[in-house]
Amino acid sequence: MPKLPMFKVKLTRRSVLKLGALTAAAVAVGVPLGNFKVASVQAADAGASQPKQLGFYHNQATCIGCKRCVNACKSKYKWEKGAEWRKLLTKETPEGDLYLSIACNHCADPACLKVCPVGAYTKRAKDGIVIQDPAKCVGCGYCVYACPYHAPQLVKEESGAVHKCNFCYELQDEGNPPACVKACPKKALRFGDINELRKEQGVSEPDIKGLPPIELTQPSFVIVPAEHSAGEEE
Repeated sequence: MPKLPMFKVKLTRRSVLKLGALTAAAVAVGVPLGNFKVASVQAADAGASQPKQLGFYHNQATCIGCKRCVNACKSKYKWEKGAEWRKLLTKETPEGDLYLSIACNHCADPACLKVCPVGAYTKRAKDGIVIQDPAKCVGCGYCVYACPYHAPQLVKEESGAVHKCNFCYELQDEGNPPACVKACPKKALRFGDINELRKEQGVSEPDIKGLPPIELTQPSFVIVPAEHSAGEEE
């Protein structure tokens, strides 16, 4: 599998935190330890019974960097100031800019769900979507630290709760595509059963220098690299 080019963004300031360290932090703030055990069991059960896993597909070869995917998400969900549920990363190369559209990866083994002490995260059995409920969130930020992609967003100045991409599950339940996918004019951003997406021609796992090793959480995300991405590893 070819190594994709590095994107200069601080997405990996920390590796996934171990549950033991978070348990110690929970003791310090008085969070019941039993909640951690429940969250871990939920994650294991969801992965064991899950018949399907939805994921994102991004084609670098056709992406034009218009940010319509980002703007569609921002418009629909009214992001709090400072939060970015979807990002469009850019890398300049001699042959032209490279883009990477990325949000929550709805991982097969989500670190965020495992560490949440109040059960604000669930992973849907029917499609693997990882949903976070801000109404249950206590703003502890454990999920923010645990996610190697920094998908959960905590803005203390406003709601004080974490928010993130929920894969537009409500739209999907109505038979509609996610807002970001619908907005893409070049169909560079798509979604579907991740196992089927992985079979498509030219598809690669997101093995990108600057992003976490995919073994950490098994992200449900694939990329079609642009031709001029070869050798751009810096």
